[in-house]
Amino acid sequence: MASASGTAEFDEIAPVYDASRGGTARAAGFADQLAPLLDPARPVLDIGVGTGVVAAELVARGHRVCGLDLSPGMLALARGRLGQRVAVADAGRLPVRDASVSQAVSTWLLHTGVDRAAVFREVARVLRPGGRYLVIPARGIRPTDDIGRIVNDLEDRLDPGGTRQDGPRALAPTADAYGLVYGGTASERPATFEVSPRQMADSLSGGLFTGAWPVSGADLPIVAEARTRLLALPDPTTPRVRHMTDFVMTFTRTG
Repeated sequence: MASASGTAEFDEIAPVYDASRGGTARAAGFADQLAPLLDPARPVLDIGVGTGVVAAELVARGHRVCGLDLSPGMLALARGRLGQRVAVADAGRLPVRDASVSQAVSTWLLHTGVDRAAVFREVARVLRPGGRYLVIPARGIRPTDDIGRIVNDLEDRLDPGGTRQDGPRALAPTADAYGLVYGGTASERPATFEVSPRQMADSLSGGLFTGAWPVSGADLPIVAEARTRLLALPDPTTPRVRHMTDFVMTFTRTG
């Protein structure tokens, strides 16, 4: 988490954050994707470290990881996993020296409403020439099944400017403007999970992304409409097997 506007929401959901996103099993999968792309001889800066669940899995694979996050609630859990190698910091104002980092990672950060230009500017500042920034997006490839079509439409209506899109098309131009060259995707990992339309409708009551995207005011009727559409799908209590692909986006510092 890296934006002051959402810190309170992340503090609130910190106790259930990992469980709502696949727990240590999913974190281990992310670490398996990241680890082969990292140099174990050099420390890793985890920007938006959150609860530290992915960072801890990287440590278990032989990497030295330091983490930064703006949410004290999330970092309280990260300290239990990483000790004192974490600190409160905004991803748009990193407390790190210029050109002092060889490799940095972010998992599920750039969809949270952060100032992405500020994040890429700071990453470009702290990376050494040739250093790499590895990003696992939360919304890179969105499912297009019957549930996905409704939720994707909802997300687009709530975010007409695309500030929460975190796939290559949204991020590559911004990164390039700050001297971070997008090198494509790596370590693609197909995943499946099950959820029913009713379960998805119920989850929307707390906002998208299990509270990480709070919804209020004029947006509430839009969410209510999406819930109605989900419950109107055939067999709304029957889980759908849903497919998605987790992948790593690579950005390299030029100069």
